[in-house]
Amino acid sequence: MKQYLLTALVFLTFTACSSTPSMKEMTSRYGDTDSIEVTDMRSLTRNGVLTAQVTIKNDSKSNLVSYRFRWIGKNGMAVFDEEAWKPVTIGKGQSTTIMGIAPTPDAIDFRLELNQYK
Repeated sequence: MKQYLLTALVFLTFTACSSTPSMKEMTSRYGDTDSIEVTDMRSLTRNGVLTAQVTIKNDSKSNLVSYRFRWIGKNGMAVFDEEAWKPVTIGKGQSTTIMGIAPTPDAIDFRLELNQYK
């Protein structure tokens, strides 16, 4: 009986840990953005407003991409209309950090959207 309870406890622990989405799951890609790697994602709430910081790296040719953040509320739904795409140029082998500030205190999470700049 003890072994069964221990196994169940370990299973529940791993299940609880897996509820946090990965950087890949938090990133939506459009167009040719395969050469852009998301290397870090962080967020914090300051003065009741969520701030996101994402580091991206270009593993290929010089690339102009655009990005925007999608802000998510408690219920998992978007809490703001779509932001405008913001262009960023990243040279081959370079990294850059992009930041976003939620437009409303209702945002508790975010998703990054990357798009080939046209």
